Amino acid sequence: MIRYAVLGSGSNGNSYIIESDGAAILLDAGFSLKQIRQRCEFSGFDPSLIIALFITHLHPDHARGAGVFARQMKRPVFFHHHIREEIREFRNLRIPDELYRPMGIQDVSAGPFTVSSFATHHDSPHSQALRVRVKGRTFVLLTDTGKVSDDMAVHASESDVLFLEANYDESMLANGPYPYYLKRRISGDEGHLSNDVSIDFLNTLTHNDDRDVYFCHLSLENNSPEVLRASLEQKWLHPGSYTICENGKTYSGLKRPQEETV
Repeated sequence: MIRYAVLGSGSNGNSYIIESDGAAILLDAGFSLKQIRQRCEFSGFDPSLIIALFITHLHPDHARGAGVFARQMKRPVFFHHHIREEIREFRNLRIPDELYRPMGIQDVSAGPFTVSSFATHHDSPHSQALRVRVKGRTFVLLTDTGKVSDDMAVHASESDVLFLEANYDESMLANGPYPYYLKRRISGDEGHLSNDVSIDFLNTLTHNDDRDVYFCHLSLENNSPEVLRASLEQKWLHPGSYTICENGKTYSGLKRPQEETV
C-alpha cells in the first residue's frame, strides 16, 4: 500500500509526505522540524522513515524547515541544481555540504521512489514542481505558479494523485484588503493560480476516474473552501474525487500499487 498525506498547506506552511515499502519522502518543509514530526505522527506516519526531502522553491512557507531537517535528521535535501550557487536564501538554511543534492533534468532515485521536476512560474528563482513515481503510481505537486503550460498539463495528466494550487478567488482578491502591488503580485504571471485557472487547467487534462485531486495553498484572505466548491460545481467538466485542503489542516490518503489493481 502507498500512503500519503498533505501535512499542511497554505501561507503558514506547506509539506507533503509519501510512504511505501517502509520508506517515506517529504515534499517541501514549510514548518519547523518539530511541527513536521507532530504532523507526521498525527497523520499516522513515522518521521524516522523519511529518507529524503525535496524542495520546490525557497519561500519560507515551503523551505523554512529544510536546514534543521538536514542537520538533525541527517537526511539528504534535494533542490534545483542552480540554487546552491546563486541564492542567499539557500545559504541561510545552512544545509551541510554532504546532505545537499542537486536536481536537474535527470530523474532522482530515493528508495522505492523516482522523483523528477519541471519548471513553474513563480517569483522565487528556479522554482519547480515535483513528480513522484512509486509502484506504478504517479504523484504530482503543482503549486506556486502564476500560469500553467502545456508541459504542466502533460505531467498532471499522468498523475494518479494531483496536489494542485487554487490560491485565490478573483473577485475576492480584487475587492479584498490587500494593497494594489500585492494584488498584482498574486495575480501576475509569477504569482499564484486562481480557482478559475486551476479548474480550467483540470478541464484540459486527460480524464482519469482514479485520480485524486487535492486543492492546496488556499489563501485565508482571498479564498474559502465554500467559494472554491461552488466554482467546482459550476465549472469542472470531469468531477471526480477531490479534497479541498483548508489552510493548515492535514489530509491523508491511500493508493494501491498499480500491480495490485484489477
